[in-house]
Amino acid sequence: MPKKKARHPSRLRTTTSLPRSRVAASEPRTIPLVWLKAGIAILLLPLCVVSTHTFLGAFSETSASTLVIGSAPLWFFFVGAVLWVIAFLGLPRPLYLYVLGHELTHAFFVLLCGGKISEFRVRTEGGHIVTNKNNILISLSPYFVPFYSVLTVAAFGIIGLATNLSEYHPRSLFWGHVGFSWSWIFYMAVGATWCFHLTFTGWMIFKNQPDLRQNGTFFSLVFIYLVNLLVLSGFLIVVASEVSFFGFFHSLMENSSSLLKSLLARG
Repeated sequence: MPKKKARHPSRLRTTTSLPRSRVAASEPRTIPLVWLKAGIAILLLPLCVVSTHTFLGAFSETSASTLVIGSAPLWFFFVGAVLWVIAFLGLPRPLYLYVLGHELTHAFFVLLCGGKISEFRVRTEGGHIVTNKNNILISLSPYFVPFYSVLTVAAFGIIGLATNLSEYHPRSLFWGHVGFSWSWIFYMAVGATWCFHLTFTGWMIFKNQPDLRQNGTFFSLVFIYLVNLLVLSGFLIVVASEVSFFGFFHSLMENSSSLLKSLLARG
């Protein structure tokens, strides 16, 4: 039998409701929330442009000075990412694993925001949680939090308390011809799990996700892109010695100023 395709891999349901009379009374005095969020998304677009420009500039400086290959963290990160892309395109996709991480991320942010979960369901065809609380972070968190990357970092962090994972072991592989460091496995795992997050996020966005419609699809896409870019920028700052937080922030401010001057000049 052919496999069923998940039309709605995730549904976030809330049990909060307002009486009909209260909603009707408030409607004439309020702006539709979807319109407000669409306006916020438009205001965020310049920040997306500036952040993208800043990230690409920082990455180009890193790759130009180290040729990427010279930086072990970046090199093994990309090896892990490439291996996952090959698996994603050539092997059966572990949809259940993605849905599980997706719903667990929803659940974590529900608890973080003080909500309660009354139902949690995960299946290959899709999943959902039922909760008494919902907001932007809860509904969109699975699209910008790389759940399995967080687990990977946590696992290696705990193991690192007992042993030095960054220690290099010369002549330990291939009959003493190649050295080895457990940190390489860590960076490969982060690259693979992060790419797992990005590929499934991009794939699911085109499947009419209810999570996106709750906050307005346009606002959700802008918000998801911006937060993912900022998280990726943070990773670049951590692993690349050529890029510092203050240097990145300074470039971000300079690019913002240049964009503002360009817009004012055209106006």
